[in-house]
Amino acid sequence: MLVFVLFSGCSMADLRPTGIRHTGLVPDAERQGRALLDAAWERQGFAHLEKRQTYTIVAEDHWKGMMGRMGKVWPESKSSLRLNYAIGSFDGQVTFLDGKARGLTAGLQSWQYYEEPEGGALEFRDEANERIAFGLSAYQYFFELADRLRRAPIMTYAGEKEWKGQRFDLVFVTWDRLESHMEHDQYLLWISRDTGLLEYAEYTLRDNYLRMPGSKIFYGSIHFTDFRDIDGILVPFVQYIFVNSPRKSDSRYVHRMTVSDFAFDEVPVATLRKDPSITYMGDAKPE
Repeated sequence: MLVFVLFSGCSMADLRPTGIRHTGLVPDAERQGRALLDAAWERQGFAHLEKRQTYTIVAEDHWKGMMGRMGKVWPESKSSLRLNYAIGSFDGQVTFLDGKARGLTAGLQSWQYYEEPEGGALEFRDEANERIAFGLSAYQYFFELADRLRRAPIMTYAGEKEWKGQRFDLVFVTWDRLESHMEHDQYLLWISRDTGLLEYAEYTLRDNYLRMPGSKIFYGSIHFTDFRDIDGILVPFVQYIFVNSPRKSDSRYVHRMTVSDFAFDEVPVATLRKDPSITYMGDAKPE
């Protein structure tokens, strides 16, 4: 694997299905793709999200095997976590509930990183812990994936797929241009015809914390499952993440998040805005 990585340093994963590579964007397919994602968004209940300000997740997180140890975003491969997020932004925080970081809270406010040890002083740091900062924003993005991606400028129907006895419609999503490029990620969304939900997604990792030659040749995939109704929104209580394509057996995950508790507006949004002098950025990203 290391030899493969070293000799693929100039390559990038490209999630465009063959048909899209040949045809490019077709207006009817663009409309169909948007209609499918809009329907999945509605089916999941994301219309209720605007009525809320924050949400809290308590979960067990497991990064498995060699790839898990290389890719983990928290200090340990197995962690019990509490995550708090402000809706409509990337302001969030994680508190470690066990392990060597127990009691530590780390967070982002308008992309500025801070840490607050249990019983200690809050400190905004010029140098962020890149893994924790990446994990905070990525976890929020994926919990809200159908909602976040609705605003992407490029979206098109990408065919259908049969997988483990289910039929899925595929929707390809990206920014700026169809072709694979360094500045923006690509997503291939699998929307179940049985449930109407976004159950799988494949995604590239252009901007990541891995300082390893050739890492951009890899991509990831996620399986959302065990959806539960929380105040009208269907929340996936288990997420399995794989290196490259999904596996037939979920047990072959590299990363699994298992939610034990999920609640809206359990914490006031002010608790996630530690420094009122910091300019609010919403869901904008730093340039």
